[in-house]
Amino acid sequence: MLQSLTIENFAIIEAVNIDFTEGMTVLSGETGAGKSIIIDALGILCGGRGSSDYIRHGDDKLLIEGLFSFDYLPEDLENVLVEFGLNVDIAMDGLIIRREINKSGKNTIRINGQLANVTLLKEIGNYLVDIHGQNEHQELLDRTKHLSLLDNYGNKRIKKDLEDYQKAYMTYSQLRKEWLDAQQSDTNDRQRVNFLEFQINEIEEAQIVIGEDEELEEMSKQLQHAQQINQNMSTINSLLSESDQSVITQLDQILLLLEEIKDYQPQLSNIHDELSSSKYDLEEYSHQLAALDNDFDEENQTIDQVEDRLGELSRLKRKYGMELSEILDYFNEISEEVYQIIHRESYLEELEAQLSEAYQSALDKAKQLNDKRQSIAQDLISAIEAELKDLYMENSRFTVRFSEPSIDTALNMVNIDEIVRLTPTGFNSVEFYVATNVGEDKKPLVQVASGGELSRFMLALKTVFSRETSPKVMVFDEIDTGVSGRVGQAIAEKIREVSQYHQVFCITHLPQVAAISNKQLYIFKQVEDQKTVTNVKQLSPNERIEAIALMLSGRDMTQTSLRMAKELLKEYHPMK
Repeated sequence: MLQSLTIENFAIIEAVNIDFTEGMTVLSGETGAGKSIIIDALGILCGGRGSSDYIRHGDDKLLIEGLFSFDYLPEDLENVLVEFGLNVDIAMDGLIIRREINKSGKNTIRINGQLANVTLLKEIGNYLVDIHGQNEHQELLDRTKHLSLLDNYGNKRIKKDLEDYQKAYMTYSQLRKEWLDAQQSDTNDRQRVNFLEFQINEIEEAQIVIGEDEELEEMSKQLQHAQQINQNMSTINSLLSESDQSVITQLDQILLLLEEIKDYQPQLSNIHDELSSSKYDLEEYSHQLAALDNDFDEENQTIDQVEDRLGELSRLKRKYGMELSEILDYFNEISEEVYQIIHRESYLEELEAQLSEAYQSALDKAKQLNDKRQSIAQDLISAIEAELKDLYMENSRFTVRFSEPSIDTALNMVNIDEIVRLTPTGFNSVEFYVATNVGEDKKPLVQVASGGELSRFMLALKTVFSRETSPKVMVFDEIDTGVSGRVGQAIAEKIREVSQYHQVFCITHLPQVAAISNKQLYIFKQVEDQKTVTNVKQLSPNERIEAIALMLSGRDMTQTSLRMAKELLKEYHPMK
């Protein structure tokens, strides 16, 4: 329930703080006093569209704050709060929602002190407050909401069937998407196979060897300088070992000369040994140079062949934007992709078999769900017509019409006769139809013309649905407009019945509705400091008598209207 509501600088409200109790509270007062403004503020507090236009003239921002308490938390609301990160014991501490809007339009929203956004606030607000007025029956008039209303009415009976179906539907939906994607890509795949096969052949024909380009670049350098290399190598070999005056020949002569005299001078022996060792090194170098010279002479590739090969490899690297090792990795990848595409037929056959099995499972559960809904709809029809009878609409007839299943034409290639289109809620929708007079055909609820009839019909629906929904704040904003007399009394009794399940706020001009409430707030305007402000006052028993007497008589209160007001309050509250 809503325990308290604080409103500051909202429209013509400067500052009000209202404490509420359980049961039914009536907001009464002259037209234009600000009753609906309070309801508007409550709607904005619970996620309604906020605007800087609501800020009271001369002020910088508006503030709305509400404290909600719970006997227990509805499971869905608890999940939302936990996901939001509220770890407090809401049932113990309550829920404080605070919303500020400044002149620039900036919203600051806090839920138990934690910052939140409008989307979250609206989601939470759906579990807290339900506002209905003479022209605000969107949910009940919106046929797309009728199925969820029917499910909510039969929640206990249908919950498991709905959960079982939705699990089966999720499996089917995923396989359906995979199958459609596979069909959509079939033509593109054939084109891609042709393209990939061309690339595979091109890479295969290139016979790429990792590191080949580096070896060829080195060979190209050698071949480009072949003449100089040959000349220099020939000269080096001649100087080192082949000519009569080569380094090794002259070193042999030096060693012979040192051999003859080394015994006469000790230092020469060391020099002789070191030069002898150097000779062996020079001979080894000579052999290596000779071998290199021979290898180069035997090279069987010409410069043109090497350059052609390097050009081919460079072209491939530029074309694919990769190094040779990466091209080989890409070759393996596209080869596997082509294999998978070529063998797609068997994959599609397996996928279609899985899709058919999942579809049949989901369809069976959808049929069970539909059967259960048909049964629940019959109970709802009986309950609504009973409420309409209490509201003096005994000739009205209500029904729930189920749409015919449609065919899922997107799956016409699947080997199943006429696949029914399945949705997350089943294979059909429902819409509420009504006839308010004898001899009339039933029409969609949205086409009910009479304001008074529509108000009673809405109240009948809300009365029935209120018994099956979690407790929340139910707001009726002049839902009794257009009715009077015994119908007004019946409406009053229905609203009080709703208050047995929910906390009810009701804006009314009907004395019967005001009298039957547990608490009456009087909304009035005053001029303070050259500004008009709205104030709220809880009426005492005597003040309630006077307020209801004015509703009965109009502008001037009479003894007769006072007596009738007392009798009306006594009738509804005999202990008082």
